[in-house]
Amino acid sequence: MGPEAGPSAAAVPDPLLELATAGDWRALARLGRFGLAGRTLRLANAGEAGDDVFETLDALAEVEIAVRAKAVGRARRRFDGLERRSFDWIDWDAVATDLERLAVAVPAVDRREPDAAREALAGMRSEAFTAEREILLGTLAILEGDETAGLAHFEAGLARDPNHVRGLTNRGNVKLEAGDVDGAIADYERAIRVDEGFANAHHNLGVAYRRKGQIGKSVAALRRAQRHAARRDAEDARASLGGGSRGARSGPASGGRLWRWLLIGALGVAAYVLLQQRGLI
Repeated sequence: MGPEAGPSAAAVPDPLLELATAGDWRALARLGRFGLAGRTLRLANAGEAGDDVFETLDALAEVEIAVRAKAVGRARRRFDGLERRSFDWIDWDAVATDLERLAVAVPAVDRREPDAAREALAGMRSEAFTAEREILLGTLAILEGDETAGLAHFEAGLARDPNHVRGLTNRGNVKLEAGDVDGAIADYERAIRVDEGFANAHHNLGVAYRRKGQIGKSVAALRRAQRHAARRDAEDARASLGGGSRGARSGPASGGRLWRWLLIGALGVAAYVLLQQRGLI
């Protein structure tokens, strides 16, 4: 889970940059960019904001990050623990509704149940998770074989949240399949700059480099993917044993982690053997 990049020209699109530069943290919060709103407020050193505003923005930023990581259960627990203070920059009921909808939509997408997923996504009400909604709709379109619609949804999501690592990686996948290897690499590398620990982006970057014939870079990216996947699984295991915030996981979830680790390991070994046979390493 990488934090959202700070308010700089390299990481934030122009409309958000203008709001951050102007110190308009309320407008950013209304758009659901709670992390950026909190940082903008601190940079603006707004004396009218009390500790309750900072605490609420920081907590909502944690919700925002958890949703990006598809950890909707954790996001809901964090949100439910918040005191609903009377602020004019958040619609508490709309955010609560969206989190409930995402709790249905995310597993429905993973189970490839498009009707259930779309029904849940259609009922979303707040500005906070518009990007997430678009990324999920794009994923559904790709699963159904409509790459044009998928790419359009990913573009719409990234226009709203240009640092959405899953959106960047998914858009990179579409570009890679379309033969735009350089475009895919750019998206994977940007996703990694936002979240260095996102193993999928490292793995897909390795695949893209291999298509370009850059074998050394491919092997290095695949090895990084293995390391980050192992580290993330270790964090999950520690949270499970210690009852941490990531939540206990057992049974099928533990098996899913094992299979993911075995799959990544097998891909890495296969790539190493192939390259060795060709005398490239």
